[in-house]
Amino acid sequence: MSISDKFETELAKDYNLPINLGLNDGTICPKSCIDIMNTHNDRTCLRNYTTADHDPLLDTICKKDGVNPENIYVANGSGPILKQCIPWIIENKIRSSTALTAKYLLKKKLGIGGPTFPIVSGRLTYFKVPLKAGNAGLDVHLLPLGPETDWKLRLEDVEAAISKTPSLVYICNPNNPTGQLMLTREEIITLLDKYPDSIFWVDEAYVQYIPQDEHEPLSNLVPKYNNLYVSRTFSFAYGLAGVRIGYLLGPKSSIQAFEGAVTNYRLGTLQEQLAIAALTDENHIDELLEMTAKDREQIGVVLEEFGVEVVPSKTHFILGRFTDDRTGEWLASELKKVGIRIKHFVDVQDEKYPEYFRITLGVGKENEYLCEQLRQILGA
Repeated sequence: MSISDKFETELAKDYNLPINLGLNDGTICPKSCIDIMNTHNDRTCLRNYTTADHDPLLDTICKKDGVNPENIYVANGSGPILKQCIPWIIENKIRSSTALTAKYLLKKKLGIGGPTFPIVSGRLTYFKVPLKAGNAGLDVHLLPLGPETDWKLRLEDVEAAISKTPSLVYICNPNNPTGQLMLTREEIITLLDKYPDSIFWVDEAYVQYIPQDEHEPLSNLVPKYNNLYVSRTFSFAYGLAGVRIGYLLGPKSSIQAFEGAVTNYRLGTLQEQLAIAALTDENHIDELLEMTAKDREQIGVVLEEFGVEVVPSKTHFILGRFTDDRTGEWLASELKKVGIRIKHFVDVQDEKYPEYFRITLGVGKENEYLCEQLRQILGA
């Protein structure tokens, strides 16, 4: 019996195949969230709307992140927030800049063309944001980020990119797919202070995976800076991707504009209750970090055993790199045959990373099965 045949029979039953390790789903939710779900056990428990403005959740976020209610915008996941808010910032904060508009008109008059509204980010990052900005007419400046920069952005590269003209700077911190900080808190503060006309969007989707004694999140800086936006999600560290909850922290005037474009009651009762339970669970993050470190090491050891270069990660995913003629697409194809999906990188304009792949950690037997199949495929 071939592996493919076994996949269709007993393996599928034993491991609940297919296993999707390519979407960055979280692993476990807080135990307090299970307690919340167990309270919804009759036919009337979800008949009422939640609070119109989600005040209980806003109060919880304020205490957790050191912000004010007027700095918070909640929605159904960070994806919709990015899709709604990034275009608004481009139109109302970047394009409305007097300096940028004058420069654009001068270039147009001189006939040298091209938009002069840059977005700045790292080369190997969450490409959807730079791509959307590019489609909206911004110049996309992707800075060096790889082995040559120790998988971080260099402060001098960022400054060189934004010193001559205000920009939208997108920082995924820690970064997807490298699993490392792009910039430290201190470096970002330097940029915020030095370049008040630039807009800084810090995507902290994975920030809970880094202990606060190693890196303090930027949330409590939002009330102090009019050029800082910080986005968060419950999908990863809190294991609630199936519920869809996210929020944005930003300047009061911007938050008011976002609120004005949507209705009240954006989150359901269960969403709000689960979000509050997750944020107030005192034990979850410690438990998560211990489990994540153990599982990450287990998979990383197997990859390195067969000559794969593993980028040190702080998060629940691993970026691997082949140093021979094998590709991430090849590994993804081989793993798909045995019921495992991982991410390989397709070409995005001039950005090509055929030798890389990303594996998101699974839970329990999923990781054991993954390691078994990696040994068979990489060792063949």
